Amino acid sequence: MTVLFGTIEYFEQEVLRHLEINQMGGWSKEDEISLIYSRLENEILYNFVCHEKVRMECLKNLTFVCNRLRIKEYQCVNC
Repeated sequence: MTVLFGTIEYFEQEVLRHLEINQMGGWSKEDEISLIYSRLENEILYNFVCHEKVRMECLKNLTFVCNRLRIKEYQCVNC
């Protein structure tokens, strides 16, 4: 299955991949997600050359994914 850059599925894969690769000892998942969000946001804002509408859509999708993963993590902690 091909996942297109900038979609919700793309950012979900990227964030989960970063979480798997960069396990930061002693950090909570929420802190790790926040750091990954900041890095990807920075890339989108300053390194990604595109139309402003595409940039805003990417940021919206990234925010959605990170918020969803934070909520999922919070719910799992309280299971």
